[in-house]
Amino acid sequence: MTGALVLAGAMVAATTAAAIPVSFAVAGSPFTVTAHRLEAEGVTQFASFRQETSGRRHAVAAVGLEEAALYGLCQSAVARTPLGTATLRIRSGDHRAVKASSLALDLSSIRGDMRFHAVEMGRDAATLRGARGAPGTYGQYADSLTIRHMRMDAWSLTAGLFTLGDATMDVRAGEHPCA
Repeated sequence: MTGALVLAGAMVAATTAAAIPVSFAVAGSPFTVTAHRLEAEGVTQFASFRQETSGRRHAVAAVGLEEAALYGLCQSAVARTPLGTATLRIRSGDHRAVKASSLALDLSSIRGDMRFHAVEMGRDAATLRGARGAPGTYGQYADSLTIRHMRMDAWSLTAGLFTLGDATMDVRAGEHPCA
């Protein structure tokens, strides 16, 4: 399946590289994204908070990526309902990159082997190129970022365009997160 596809828990919207999109209420649990490799350009990061409709707040790393390619993507969201637990998983083929532009993520954690190019750490988040945070907030910028063996837990994802080639989606009873 090709074309724009929305990841569970994500809202696709036209975004600009100049700001993280207007906030929206996040789901009560983060979702997981894994990839063999992520390659991104125009990377910004700063600390922020996101809120559920219940009013509960979550500290996040707000991350902006002007352009990104992910290889071997798996995204999973576990839903706990009165009828039991179910997992929604979306996978892309290993041979074609998932492409995204104007990508904004609210992360609770990220792991992997990371390599930043032309990085600027300790910048005021309001002065970053691309996505910007509140004045006085710690921020960082990098021209490019590569992450191998990536695993992230995210509260939200928005993108101007998100294209998955050779993708599959399934829903299964129980907990079956991406490994």
